[in-house]
Amino acid sequence: MLIASLLLGVAFSLSPIQIGNNFVLALIDPATLKLIGIIVLVYILSGVLRKVENLRDLVDSLQGLVKDYRLILAFIPAFLGLIPMPAGAIFSAPMVKAIGDRVGLTPEEDTFVNYWFRHIWEFAWPLFPGMIIFSGLLKVEIQEVILVQLPLTITAVIVGFVWEYKNLKKDNGTISKKDIFLNLKKLFLGIWPILFIIILVLGIKIDIILSLVIVILSLLLINIKKLTPRTIKEIIKNDIDLGVVILIVGIMIFQRILQVSGGIEIVPEAFAKLGIHPFIVLFSIPFFVGMMTGMSAAALGIGLPVLLPIIVQGEANLYYAILAFTGSFAGVMISPMHLCLVVTRNYFKADMGKIYKMLILPLTIIILSALVLVMVRI
Repeated sequence: MLIASLLLGVAFSLSPIQIGNNFVLALIDPATLKLIGIIVLVYILSGVLRKVENLRDLVDSLQGLVKDYRLILAFIPAFLGLIPMPAGAIFSAPMVKAIGDRVGLTPEEDTFVNYWFRHIWEFAWPLFPGMIIFSGLLKVEIQEVILVQLPLTITAVIVGFVWEYKNLKKDNGTISKKDIFLNLKKLFLGIWPILFIIILVLGIKIDIILSLVIVILSLLLINIKKLTPRTIKEIIKNDIDLGVVILIVGIMIFQRILQVSGGIEIVPEAFAKLGIHPFIVLFSIPFFVGMMTGMSAAALGIGLPVLLPIIVQGEANLYYAILAFTGSFAGVMISPMHLCLVVTRNYFKADMGKIYKMLILPLTIIILSALVLVMVRI
């Protein structure tokens, strides 16, 4: 990432001083510092939950309440996916791994399930920054966007389950009616920290970093005997992945150099001048911006203004807009800059090539579904 940033700066005639300044500015940018803070706190929270066995209680209770482990695998990242946080897939990864290890899943299978179900809400959850930017630029109520794009979220859910039931072996557990109340209690004990974060972030509107701090401190107070200072030091030493922290810094530097160099504007300008079919333009510009940045908010914030003359003719055509949103979704999902993909792949030590092979067909189905929606409505 750092070499790519240097080469990009040189290619667009930035001076060494400009490149150096932007490296520093990216490093001290509040967004970068906040992202690092979130990642570090999530690693600490995961370590704390492991030490107090909350994750084990959650997994054990779900397996005692639900026969098919594949439903549990889908539920965990989907449930946590409601929290709009950068690199949020790292939050559900430890729980997915706990189940995957029990049934012998490969790192790539763990990665796909965690990554895919984390992002099934992208088209219809109103708290995602991409959705907020999308409706704002189109000047339509976010509820209208949700109604139009909800079929794509439903499609993503179906595609995810079909993939699971086709590729993951059947290994049903047993449910004991006698233990159902015990499992419900264990489920609550295992899931309350996660529910607490969702309430703080989505209900009370507290910043995600402060919410994580509150939950971690709550766990420390409740489990004061288990979580000694020595144990906390071990968690900080062993659970925080400095490699991921450095990689995130590299990505943020690359994104800044990409923006200040003007390199990101070349793709929209090129498509606009070539006279390509509007559908291709609508899809491709957000796709390429999403692939370069790994951020749906950036893909839509940068790509959509160029596309407004096609989408808005009197009033916004939300079905044309679907193609732009789907382009950003597909581009971000395969982007090596996408933090969720980076941290998930790194956590499970998965092969990136195999992950991409798994993503091709599901993403193709989403793209074709969006195209069908547009064709039916125009």
